[in-house]
Amino acid sequence: MLILHCEDSLEGIFTAIYDAFVYKKQMKQPYRDDIEIAMGEGCLTLFAEEQEVVVDAEKVEKTVRTIQSRLGFRDYQTIVSALCHFAEDRASIVLGYLVRAFAVGHSVMDHLADPFVMRMMELDRKVANEADKMRGFLRFREVHSGAESVLLAEIEPKCNLVPLMMDHFSDRFPNENFIMYDCNRKIAAVHEAYHACVLVSGDNLHIPEKEDDYFTELWKQYFTTMEIKSRHNEKCQNNLMPKWYRKHMPEIIA
Repeated sequence: MLILHCEDSLEGIFTAIYDAFVYKKQMKQPYRDDIEIAMGEGCLTLFAEEQEVVVDAEKVEKTVRTIQSRLGFRDYQTIVSALCHFAEDRASIVLGYLVRAFAVGHSVMDHLADPFVMRMMELDRKVANEADKMRGFLRFREVHSGAESVLLAEIEPKCNLVPLMMDHFSDRFPNENFIMYDCNRKIAAVHEAYHACVLVSGDNLHIPEKEDDYFTELWKQYFTTMEIKSRHNEKCQNNLMPKWYRKHMPEIIA
């Protein structure tokens, strides 16, 4: 067994996937599941060889290009979605899925009895469902950074949704300066008006502080006055809008 330790990022995982297929070719056992990918610092194991993987932009580009050319852009999007899940084994699942996909092609998704294919679908479905809800529950507030005003949205998703949602909001607000910030992962999508969205990360990110304004109060009043009191159903509300989504929704914050 070989364990590859990589950076916990899409670039790090794609580099590890590239190295994994190189090792498989060297071992002349391309279809055996004898390589795992672990993100971050791992623990020493007694019965496995371990290798550190350093992010390599050229390897990332080759991996992405190979996936898109052999499987198509739609499958590539599914893979990226699965890698945005919070499961610790997501990189190994994607590696196992790619081994099978490169062997049989697009029909791999029909092999639902295969544990790697089934798990891959579960990861993608979970991320897609959360992203769909977050697009509706995400709220922007106008804040000031120096002399300029910026739209700021803070989220704390379970999955890594910022890379998946940044293009959606760039298309919706092409003429706005906005920041979409993941408080848990310390990453942000920064969009300058009429420019492409950029993904930045790090603990030293300067995020403008939120400010209460007139529209925030209007949102709160709308939320409380539009409800039909006689039909109040907290259980239904919690089902449609789970409480952990509400932390950064101004109409609900007391």
